[in-house]
Amino acid sequence: MREKAEYRSAIRSRNMIRRALVELMLEKEYQKITIKDIVERADISRGTFYAHYSDVHAVIEQIENEIMEKMIEFLDEFKHTDLIQNMMPFLAKVSHFLGQDIEFYRMLIAVDAASTFMTKMKAILIESLLSYERKMNTVQEREAFNLHVNFFASGLVAMYEDWFKGKLNSSLDDLAAAVSRIMVQGFQPFLLK
Repeated sequence: MREKAEYRSAIRSRNMIRRALVELMLEKEYQKITIKDIVERADISRGTFYAHYSDVHAVIEQIENEIMEKMIEFLDEFKHTDLIQNMMPFLAKVSHFLGQDIEFYRMLIAVDAASTFMTKMKAILIESLLSYERKMNTVQEREAFNLHVNFFASGLVAMYEDWFKGKLNSSLDDLAAAVSRIMVQGFQPFLLK
């Protein structure tokens, strides 16, 4: 029982640290944020911070890594299915994951450093979609497919980014359904082969 309480306390401390960092990143440049700033904002001790992270960079690195690992995990679940024929199961998982802490992700998207992270997310999605194993008969078909993948991955990431910035009025589930329909229509020429 004591271990569970300590585990919950560690999770709570890490979440407080992460949230404090993201809040501070909305107020000033990332490079100017100190551990002192974070512990004051999170209302924790320096010892608590160092029990979980070595420095400020380690906090943002862990946030990025956790999100990317989760996306890769979701994509891996659909490796043996035809993801471009139906993205809805994947997008539903993404929506559920993001929906667990919408306000945190909304803040995270708003920080200046988010563009680098979004580029990494797009690269993961492109890599996964390009692994689609349909054989293209010609160089032109392969090039067209590559352009479609890049276009849709960029659009998908941009739509989620716009949703978190409040530019789209749909629910996360409605966004996932719309994106899935758009992608199936866009990849239709490749599905008919």
